Amino acid sequence: MNNTLTNEVAITPTEELTNYHQQLLEQFNDPKFQVVNNADTLKLIPFNGYYTLDSATGAFFAIDTNMVITPTTTEPQYDLSLLISLDGTTSKRYKFTGTFDGNQLLQDNAEEGLGLSLTFSRNSSTYGPTVSCKGSIILLGQQALHVKGTTYNNPIPASLYKGDYFYTPIIGQPPVKVMSIGDNNTLLYDNGTNNGELHPVKTYIYNLNMYYFSIETKPYTQVKLIMGTAATQGFACNNMSIIGNNLTTRSLTTIPTGPTPKSQIYDLSGITLADFSGYYQIPSKEYPKAFVSIQAQYISTGAKMELELNFVMISYSLDGKTSFGHYFDPLLGMTFDTTTNTLTVPSTLGKPELVLTFNREYKPCNEISGSLVSVTGNIDDTLISGTTLFNPVPLHVFGGVTMTSKDGDEQLTINNDNSITYVTTSKTSTNNVKTINKQTKTFDSIIYVPLMYIVAAPADAPTLELSLGTDGLRGNVSIVITDINTPSPKTSSVNAINGPE
Repeated sequence: MNNTLTNEVAITPTEELTNYHQQLLEQFNDPKFQVVNNADTLKLIPFNGYYTLDSATGAFFAIDTNMVITPTTTEPQYDLSLLISLDGTTSKRYKFTGTFDGNQLLQDNAEEGLGLSLTFSRNSSTYGPTVSCKGSIILLGQQALHVKGTTYNNPIPASLYKGDYFYTPIIGQPPVKVMSIGDNNTLLYDNGTNNGELHPVKTYIYNLNMYYFSIETKPYTQVKLIMGTAATQGFACNNMSIIGNNLTTRSLTTIPTGPTPKSQIYDLSGITLADFSGYYQIPSKEYPKAFVSIQAQYISTGAKMELELNFVMISYSLDGKTSFGHYFDPLLGMTFDTTTNTLTVPSTLGKPELVLTFNREYKPCNEISGSLVSVTGNIDDTLISGTTLFNPVPLHVFGGVTMTSKDGDEQLTINNDNSITYVTTSKTSTNNVKTINKQTKTFDSIIYVPLMYIVAAPADAPTLELSLGTDGLRGNVSIVITDINTPSPKTSSVNAINGPE
């Protein structure tokens, strides 16, 4: 199960985001549609993310950016919305029509009924939220509300995922290249044929918060790409294709032959290596897709958690095509100096020696994004340096409000970092007598992957898997997979807000 958690990309049930992408595609494909650019959009995009607010349980403010590529534009267009829920139960999307000077966001839109004044500050030196905000928000017919909020998000540009993506249709057969993301926002796709023939995708939309592509291609009515990382297998993509009512999925990776080391669990109390989880690009002139990956999972062993048990996968590729990986193992002489944030892996493992030092500091990478942590050091005799844009998210960030299915038959509550509660309700009828059966399961033994937002429970023999995220106006969301060890697992989704305005 641990390998599944590490290597699979979560399917995120992004229904609201999907619908909004469809609206954008229709607009941008209309020859009469004129793009109205806000002069401060590019200044605000680096602060893209979901900010949990203190105004109510489940309240949030989001800066939500979508990049739009069409055949008629030579440069990407950016659609930026402000999503607001002050009560945690209703939400609304607003166009960004205000100003942003790099610090203060101001907007007074009487037509849409939104007024706000928010000041943003970065947390650049310690693990935790990436940005904080504070100020006031005024909705139509309401008094000004003073709020504070934080986000763990950091915008990830589509260009980060450049590379060739492979799929193995038949186990034991060579993988087939089915997608390629290249320079200048080019995207090639095989249309689901698995025959190795790639075709240009001329129109697509990419969400910078959920790492989510919506692309136009035939014969599919919808094709979605959920991007992520997969340790020794490099970048990963969950490719969902819909024809009519039929959904097919493929798991794509850039290094399909990456090894799968045996898991190692240790008490890492006081060792902060897991806080530096990320995908660090360490490009060289010859090998632009080289990387170092630190990907942690933690395991909770019960309601009273006395030990901080972690799996920490250390993987790397100096050429972007082959990779090595192993779990952090103090018994083999591996160390992490919490004073200098230096990881040392001795060469007695039979693999190249690693000495890597991590430094947490925000550095702009381009006009829309910046890195959070840098790494320098050596892998064997090769000097490396690189950065990561990813930030691990604690499980409790997805808590605060119970997520429910549309019909109300499922409920999911994130109690804290070590516990979740899942409730199912079924209805039966016998001789015209209706019976409601309610089953409540609280799991105090779980596995969680902070970089990928994946939960498995119980830890010793998982039967439940969650893939957490956010879905536009619907706030926190999770796909729920039950009976995962059976031939026919059941899949559903739950949302924090089921009926946004």
